[in-house]
Amino acid sequence: MKPSNDNPPISGIHHITAVAASAADNYRFYTRVLGLRLVKKTVNFDDPFTYHLYYGDETGRPGTILTFFPWEKLPQGKPGTGMVSAIAFSVPRFSVDYWTQRLEGYDIAVATESRFGEPVIRFTDPHGLPLELVGTPSSDDPSERAPESQMAIIGFHSATLLLDRIDATEKVLVDGMGMTPGQPEGSRYRFAMHDANAPGHLLDVIVDPSAGRGRSGGGTVHHIAFRTRDSREQQAWRQRLQRHGLSVTGVRDRTYFQSIYFNEPGGVLFEIATDPPGFGVDEDRRDLGTALKLPARHEPLRGRIEKQLPPLELPDFRHLYVPAEPSGTEGETIVALHGTGGSEHDLIPVVRQVNPSAAIISPRGKVLENGMPRFFRRLAEGVFDENDVRHNAHDLSDFLTVASRRYGRPGENFIALGYSNGANIAAAILFLRPEVFSGAILFRPMMPLKMGQLPDLTCRSILITTGRFDRVIPWAETQRLVRTLKKAGASVEVIDTDAGHELTSADVEAARAWLAKGLGRTCAATPLREKEAA
Repeated sequence: MKPSNDNPPISGIHHITAVAASAADNYRFYTRVLGLRLVKKTVNFDDPFTYHLYYGDETGRPGTILTFFPWEKLPQGKPGTGMVSAIAFSVPRFSVDYWTQRLEGYDIAVATESRFGEPVIRFTDPHGLPLELVGTPSSDDPSERAPESQMAIIGFHSATLLLDRIDATEKVLVDGMGMTPGQPEGSRYRFAMHDANAPGHLLDVIVDPSAGRGRSGGGTVHHIAFRTRDSREQQAWRQRLQRHGLSVTGVRDRTYFQSIYFNEPGGVLFEIATDPPGFGVDEDRRDLGTALKLPARHEPLRGRIEKQLPPLELPDFRHLYVPAEPSGTEGETIVALHGTGGSEHDLIPVVRQVNPSAAIISPRGKVLENGMPRFFRRLAEGVFDENDVRHNAHDLSDFLTVASRRYGRPGENFIALGYSNGANIAAAILFLRPEVFSGAILFRPMMPLKMGQLPDLTCRSILITTGRFDRVIPWAETQRLVRTLKKAGASVEVIDTDAGHELTSADVEAARAWLAKGLGRTCAATPLREKEAA
């Protein structure tokens, strides 16, 4: 049953489809934590009141697509034999430390190991789906890529099947689908597909007779799909697999590809999908994933479907966006972050004095303290709820990432300008999400968090202004922030003013002069490395 010349072997994974228990949690995790793009928002063709969400790279290339059926409040499943037990993505090898820190910053438990000579990070998504990031050599020079994309997921690395025996499955993979077996590592067997340059060209099989059968539910894989070039090749595959004694479905039209399905001997549901027509068949590349797309037969139900589908986006920050003046510095955006009791309006005049022409994004804090907006909770004066600090730092970072796309502002040129509570949330973002700000102006800040490992902030310039008579911010906590930022590699300038906690013209002039020198703009980014906190 070896593939013939007119029926090339399988080149790689096309997509993987899994099950989630909340559409909003699923969307938030994969777009904001892992940084994938929602490339198609449609529905389950057999259950049109349930989403079918497709995540991938910017264009939705085969080999990058992870899809989900999010059935709301579905009980969690259990991976077991006869299932895909883990999904692995490729990331640049130099970004492994960055991803470890990023996931831990979201309070996601991670484990690390080496597998076939490659570093692996293991973790799960919010519904228990086992995921892996594998560090692979990158042909790209990181200095040639935009900072926010240097660490990004490249596409699939591999998937792992869990089986109680391998013989019959190996015959299908090797003789039937043209995969090449490699040297195993213990009970893990690796198979390489035809195109070594394609994302997702590896498939692993773990043999564990004691694992027990899996149970479908949230956090489990529904099926794995492999690539074929067109419908003619797909028909040849169908005939070949049927001759091998496998029960193969007829061709199913999935709008963005054509599919056939069969269960391999170990019980895993396989699909062979065509590369064309792709996700651009009903949306422009720039609009991928923005509109709900329905198959023609479900269009008469659109009103009912849209009413019943849950929203994907969580509530937005109330904010102001002020476009750049025509003479503005190229791409520069100042993020204005108010103090306790302030609003999105408070710092706009200050920003305009500091930089008369930059674009401005000014969000209002969501936390209320006696009716006064803040960016995070505090337990007492100068005592912060650190879990709330982390949660809201990530929430604000996610908002700014979305805002950069919404307003067409390059995220690598975001400069924070924060006062008091706003300065503290900006400092927290520098530590937890260092990719968000290229620089920061912090008026009356203090150390917002206890930090273990620090990110590499060598490409970040920061101005801190203090008030010599400030009775709100403990001087020692500001100095601890300065030491920690410097230990993380940031370039920090501190200016003391003859003032208390209030913002003065001296602060504004110091910020204007600092920014005019070209500070606050990112330098060529380097891979993040771990540092011990001060």
